[in-house]
Formats: sequence, C-alpha cells, structure tokens
Amino acid sequence: MPNNELVAVKRLPVMSRGSAHDHGFNAEIQTLGRIRHRYIVRLLGFCSNHETNLLVYEYMPNGSLGEMLHGKRGGHLYWDTRYKIAIESAKGLCYLHHDCSPLILHRDVKSNNILLDSNLEAHVADFGLAKFLQDSGTSECMSAIAGSYGYIAPEYAYTLKVDEKSDVYSYGVVLLELVTGRKPVGEFGDGVDIVQWVRKMTGGNKERVSKIVDPRLPNAPTHEVMHVFYVALLCVEEQAVERPTMREVVQILTELPKGGDAVAATTGGGGGDSMDSPILAAVTVESPGSGVDNREKTSFVIF
Repeated sequence: MPNNELVAVKRLPVMSRGSAHDHGFNAEIQTLGRIRHRYIVRLLGFCSNHETNLLVYEYMPNGSLGEMLHGKRGGHLYWDTRYKIAIESAKGLCYLHHDCSPLILHRDVKSNNILLDSNLEAHVADFGLAKFLQDSGTSECMSAIAGSYGYIAPEYAYTLKVDEKSDVYSYGVVLLELVTGRKPVGEFGDGVDIVQWVRKMTGGNKERVSKIVDPRLPNAPTHEVMHVFYVALLCVEEQAVERPTMREVVQILTELPKGGDAVAATTGGGGGDSMDSPILAAVTVESPGSGVDNREKTSFVIF
C-alpha cells in the first residue's frame, strides 16, 4: 500500500454469474463490507473485472489458528493464549449472531478461518459461505451442504437447515482442537471425528479428560482446561436446542470458576470420579430481558 501497510489479497477466479465463486465474492463484500468489529477480519477493499475478483484484507502475520495448532509452530501456542483466542473468536461470532441486523451466519467456522495478528489476537475470517438470517431462532433450508468436514453440525448434514446453532457446533469443534491439539478429522480412524473420539475417550469419567489434553500443555491450569472442555461439550450437543447461544458461550467462558470449581461435586453418596450420573458443571447465564429485573435465565448442566 502507499502508506507501507501490509495487506492480504485474496484472488477469486471469475466464473459464470451465480456460480459458487461468484456467490462467495458477493457474500464477502456484503458481510465484511458492512461490519467493523475488533475480532472480525477487516475488508479494506475489493476489485472486480472480467478477468479477476480481488479482496483486500488487513494482514494477519501469524496466519491461522489451524496452522498454529497443527503446524510446526503448535508448541508455541501456550494455554493462556489458547484461552484468550477462544474468548476472542467467541466474541466475534457473538457479534455476528446478536448485534448485526440482519444477523449473519458464518457457516464455515473452523480453526483455519480464525486468523491471528501480530499480538496473537483472534479475528474471524472467510465469509464466502456467510448467509443473512432475518430473525434469530429461525432456520434456512440450503440446497446443498456447505462448510468443512469435521465441523458440520449433524442436523445440518441431515436436513440441510442451518441456523445460529450450526455455527455454535462448529465453534465447539474449534474448542476441542484448542484443548486436545488434534485435527477434527483424520487422526481417529475412518468415519470418526474429534467429537466422537472425545466422547469415546472420556466415557463420562473426569479422570480421563487429562488423557486427551494436548501434551504440549504440561503446565496448563487444570480447572481452566476442564472449563473450556465442558463448554466445548455444550456446543457440540447432538440436539441443536441443547446448545448455548454464542452470547451465552461468551459469558460462560469469561466467568471462569476459581480453582477446582469447574468440576462440581457428584450427586449421590459415591463421591468418586465416575461421571455416570453426576453434575459436573452447572452454569446459569442471564440474557437481558425487557427490564433490569426481568432477565431470562438459562442453566446448562454438563454430563
């Protein structure tokens, strides 16, 4: 740039009008062109002619979260940074779902679409599959599945209906990546993704959670790791209605329990480590209602 500012340029081939590439180009302009948020990558400009489509973004020198976690530099992403990235990316998605009008569905939330600036601050990126949704709580039926394998919510794959909870599921997969250091697919056998693997490995026992934590995090505070892990499980609930909203996710993540409070005492008289029928974490979040004293409270119980 003339002011010596580094920028990132994304080139999309010119295809027939109405093609996937054409839709992706228009989706990026329509979404990023109208929003400004600290944790969403900024679109600086674009150029389109009969030969090419160019999108110009602010430059993110540390690449993507996916590269940091699964590339050669993964060991340099310590727990405090991972936790910070989890909160920042959640705030970016929360803005799309709750503060934009109409609200915006990202539809391709994944670690490779969370970019990191020079301070390792997270920025949600790549809005080529984004959709506008007029009303919260409604869904839109798509003609085909879009998104990335390993991140797609089960109800979307079955019904082709997408809403905010589809993004929440994908975000939950990202949280599992942050905790385990593993890719969402390809490491667990044919047809097994990280959500299925985590459920199988932990099997309802809190002691087993430590066995799936990224070994590059030897000094990570256990209560923080467990807290993020449980939030991830809420986000990847099989039933979309059981998942929290992104506003609730932000509140839960930022209200970190102290010490071992993330793991509550089991119900019943056993007092052991089994999680067959205990309450591990019970979190109540408040959503603003019509007045100061009129707030909608939602409680989430994990396992």
